[in-house]
Amino acid sequence: MSGSTEHALEHGHGHEHDHGNRLYFTTWLWLLVITVLEVGVVLFHLPRALLVGILLLMTVLKAVLIVANFMHLRFEKLNMIYVVITPMIFALIMWYGVALDY
Repeated sequence: MSGSTEHALEHGHGHEHDHGNRLYFTTWLWLLVITVLEVGVVLFHLPRALLVGILLLMTVLKAVLIVANFMHLRFEKLNMIYVVITPMIFALIMWYGVALDY
């Protein structure tokens, strides 16, 4: 490292790190807002099918935010799709298996 780079990092002038923290905080804030909305939607006593649909949509939105920002897959669209869609497919298969017994 050069002397000026070391000096900037020692005295907290490395702005790349500050931008990363802001991204994480913004993502966390959106996750908090979506979670509060999920709780609010449940309190409205909507019809079950609509409630499940809204909650699933919010859950997928939260999963996309987490995968894109905390798992750093924002620029790897295909991997991000696989990470979000694959568990949903498995959940549907499991639901179908259990629904037959119900």
